[in-house]
Amino acid sequence: MKKLTLLILLASHFATAADFQPAPPPEDVQEALLAALKNGRNTAAMVEYIDAIATVPFSSDIYEISFKGGNNEILYVSKDGGYIFQADIIAVPDALNISRERRDALAAAKGLANTADPTPAAKSADDPPAKPGKKAGDGQFAAPATELALKEAKGDGKRRLWIMTAPDCSMCKTLEEQIGSISDVTLYRYLYTHDDSSTQRAIAITCHHNPNEALRDYLLYGLASEDKPDEACATAAADKLRRIREETGSSADRAELPVLFFPDGEETRVLAADGDELDRWITMHQAAKTDGDKTEDKRDDTPAAAPDNATPASDTNDSDPAPTDSAVDLSDSDSSSEKTAPLDASQPPQPPASEAPAAPATETPAAPGGDNKPPAVQVLRPQ
Repeated sequence: MKKLTLLILLASHFATAADFQPAPPPEDVQEALLAALKNGRNTAAMVEYIDAIATVPFSSDIYEISFKGGNNEILYVSKDGGYIFQADIIAVPDALNISRERRDALAAAKGLANTADPTPAAKSADDPPAKPGKKAGDGQFAAPATELALKEAKGDGKRRLWIMTAPDCSMCKTLEEQIGSISDVTLYRYLYTHDDSSTQRAIAITCHHNPNEALRDYLLYGLASEDKPDEACATAAADKLRRIREETGSSADRAELPVLFFPDGEETRVLAADGDELDRWITMHQAAKTDGDKTEDKRDDTPAAAPDNATPASDTNDSDPAPTDSAVDLSDSDSSSEKTAPLDASQPPQPPASEAPAAPATETPAAPGGDNKPPAVQVLRPQ
């Protein structure tokens, strides 16, 4: 399937965009579009949850997709179903965010909280961003507190990704294959279960001495440990699984899994084409650094002066954030670090902070061809 992971579309006629009323496409176009999505490797499961396909104000070759239930997410799709756009559409010259207007309209029609309302603060630094309009048990997949997740730190672990997954999810297998090639990220996996069989499998995985490895082995190779979990661990694991189900709700369907949640609040059910593309998604969707973070980075990068007769201290790596008591923390040996920047749909993507020039102003600037910024549009060709 062809996809664009980042796009900012500019509609040149503000008045037309503001007054535009969405309408369904012709029946033959809609049937062809749905057929193409059903044949897509990463979109087949999504088709069942599409609520409506509608026109957009700037093109007759692109359509808006909205979803059923308590979900006001919007995607855009090309007329032939060959491209999916995860983006905000901005009208020029008055910067009307057409996508935000449509999300607010959908939220109002479904009785959801306005997405412009203040978002509740996360309970801890490890917790994912709260999802505006999300209510416990409303059927929406959203990452709960990380105390309910299996935590795995790979490399320096400075990037973050929250995943709603399940032991009996076929597309979750594809995601695990992609994750295998990614480093320098902390993963939080929530196991969603829907019946007694999947619950018992998830308990066995959670109580394994290496839960993330046990989940990978089961998803990728169908391997399962026959060791019986001890009673105390099984009870605690069952309680976490129950809390995840209660937070999500009985109307949630596991066919929507996996769901990826990023630090900047972005959420997607569409999988990347491969590990390299997923790695770019993770980088682009990291949260912005605070002033405190920048100050700390500056302090860490400047070594303290040592006496002339002092023996140089051995190099040390920055330690990963301490895991919570109930989270599992697995770290790779890779100690390379990567400072990342947020994704802002109203601006071109910015390069990771580690790539920004740190030399004095008098230093000769880099050659024009040496810029490592990610492109504003990334295109994946069909395999």
